[in-house]
Amino acid sequence: MRIISLNTYTVALLATVLFAPLCAADADAATDRLAQMEARLIAMEARLAEAEQETKEVKALAATGRNVPSSSILGRGAALDIMTNSAWRNLRWTQPEQWKAIRPGISEETVIDALGSPPRSVKSLKPRVDKVFYYETSIRDKSNSLRGQISFYKGQVKTIQKPNFQQ
Repeated sequence: MRIISLNTYTVALLATVLFAPLCAADADAATDRLAQMEARLIAMEARLAEAEQETKEVKALAATGRNVPSSSILGRGAALDIMTNSAWRNLRWTQPEQWKAIRPGISEETVIDALGSPPRSVKSLKPRVDKVFYYETSIRDKSNSLRGQISFYKGQVKTIQKPNFQQ
């Protein structure tokens, strides 16, 4: 009986001595990770506050119309476009002649030069597509909008879906 309890105490003592530094290292790593996550959260909160301020300003511009302050992020013409929901009509990609330069095999930079930056782009989960550019006037209104889509594989155009300009 004494041998078993002596062995038990010895094993418990050894386990404590051997695993204590590991637990301390895990605690330090967890503390560092928590500090990094807190810093990222603070940065995201700042970006969110900035985006909310810009949204308030755009809404104010749309509501005031012609009384646009000169310090605004948008000009007077942009506010009127927002009011009439026609701001998208001035974009390069909404012109049919701009899409003539888009063909399979050209680079991503060439597409951006021809059509401008896409309103939305996503990384694809499909094995033969790396990225997809969505050129669209409205995500919500599917009945009255222009939609184009360009898929890329290894930085080159793979497929193209041009907008229907006959609407």
